[in-house]
Amino acid sequence: MELLKINRERFKSVHSDISEGSEPALRFYVLVAVSTLIASFGLISNSTAVVIGAMLVAPLMTPIFGISLALVRGEPGLLGRALRAEIVGVVAAVAMGFILGSLLGDFDPTNEMLSRTLPNLFDLLVALLAGFAGAYALVDEKISPALPGVAIATAIVPPLANSGLCLALGEVRAGLGSFLLFFANFLSILIIASATFIMSGMAKRYGAKLEREDYARRFGLPVIAFVLISVFLGHSLIQIYQKRAIAKTVKTTLNAVLSNMPATLLDDSHHYVEGDTVHIMASVHSPKILTPTEVARMQTLLSQQLGMPAELVVHNVLSHNVSSLGSVNNIIARKLDGTFTRSSSNETLQHIAAAEQVIRDDFAIDNSMDLIRVEYLPIGKRKFMLAHAIGFRLLDQQEIKDLESRVRKATGDDAIHLVFNSFQKSLRDADGTIRYGWIMGDQDTPEIRERVQAVRHDLSSIFDGKDGFELQSVNTTYLDGRLHFLLEIAGPELYPGQSLKDLESLLSEKYGQPMDFYAWSHIEAVRGPNGPLPMREFWRYFQNRQKETLPKEIPAILEASSQ
Repeated sequence: MELLKINRERFKSVHSDISEGSEPALRFYVLVAVSTLIASFGLISNSTAVVIGAMLVAPLMTPIFGISLALVRGEPGLLGRALRAEIVGVVAAVAMGFILGSLLGDFDPTNEMLSRTLPNLFDLLVALLAGFAGAYALVDEKISPALPGVAIATAIVPPLANSGLCLALGEVRAGLGSFLLFFANFLSILIIASATFIMSGMAKRYGAKLEREDYARRFGLPVIAFVLISVFLGHSLIQIYQKRAIAKTVKTTLNAVLSNMPATLLDDSHHYVEGDTVHIMASVHSPKILTPTEVARMQTLLSQQLGMPAELVVHNVLSHNVSSLGSVNNIIARKLDGTFTRSSSNETLQHIAAAEQVIRDDFAIDNSMDLIRVEYLPIGKRKFMLAHAIGFRLLDQQEIKDLESRVRKATGDDAIHLVFNSFQKSLRDADGTIRYGWIMGDQDTPEIRERVQAVRHDLSSIFDGKDGFELQSVNTTYLDGRLHFLLEIAGPELYPGQSLKDLESLLSEKYGQPMDFYAWSHIEAVRGPNGPLPMREFWRYFQNRQKETLPKEIPAILEASSQ
């Protein structure tokens, strides 16, 4: 090839440069040490920029060119020096990585480290191209400035440093994988550089050609090793493709199932194959914990799609997608153009979105209720919409009937039955439970606040252990120019109406202001030797009796239960 032919002057210059760079001198080993340390710190800190810096400093590529040139020209002296420099440099790089890793102790493997433990055929092809580029850059003085880029592409020192670090962590298999990556690069550069030097006319005598016997004798062992390692790395590449195919099937299958669940999405998934079974760990974000039955369905579907048994474990993270139209849309992933991929909407999800919107609009008027989520539960021919709600009160039948009618109208489906799973919440302060709607608001002036506190004090005195009734909470509001008191009373029976009237007359007369009193009775009593007691009074009695033993016994019970 005329493109690669060089003249005698360039030949001498290239030979001199390679010979000097392959000399096992002190400066060579200093650069090996420096580049190994830089590479090790870059790998441990997961810094790609630092690792690239180590590639630029590393001197181990030049002795490989020296070995190639020595084999092409049949120069035992150059071959011996280049081999000694390369072997000692490789051993030193691995040893320094091991020593540094041992001194640093137990550090976590990084992505930069993991990416160099599983070489494949692509790494071999990159090394071939980089080796050719390096040899060609040496031969042609016009493109010699490209050599730094070649040094980055070949990556000689980082795999060796990574091998030492992995061995320091006790990861022998990963360390061997990293060394295999170096060895693949070494063989690729050796063979392609030799071929480049031959085509450039750099044989033993300028312009001479090698016979077939020379090729077999000098390059037989490297070529055989290269073929063997190519087969091995090709097998690794096939395994990577198989792993990616499984990962893609897992992701596609799980996304197809989860897209039918409101506000549920697949965050990530990992798998490994053991025997004939695929073990899968999936991280799923959803507004509710998935049931074992739902996971079993997904596992069965995965087995069918993969064509082999699958075992699925779901790491379920509770989350909600919040938007102005409810939380039914599922965002699958972010695309390269910055937009979001959304799951395709179906009729079920559209009905859920419509139901959420109707209920949220209604609850926005009545601040006592909040909607958590809506689920679709088909049972036979009936379509149940299960709405999970929380509030200060429970919805009555008429409210649910009206909401159901509006949901049917919004969806156009009269077969929908609306069911509420309601949780009641409460607010408490020093005076007891605060009931929704019983708040003073703008009328909470200092004068009225003082009057209310005085009435509360009187009520506490009136109910102090009398007739088996206990005043649990007092709620107050101001309406139509007068104070209204809601008394929550616990006792063995309904609080007598006459007692309530007497209480109202007594306090209205005392303060010279009409007041209304309402009794909310909680029938709860414990009958003992001394007659009925309210439950709270009963608890106080036994707590006071046992206050010396409870602090010792309860921690012991809690400690035993956690074992």
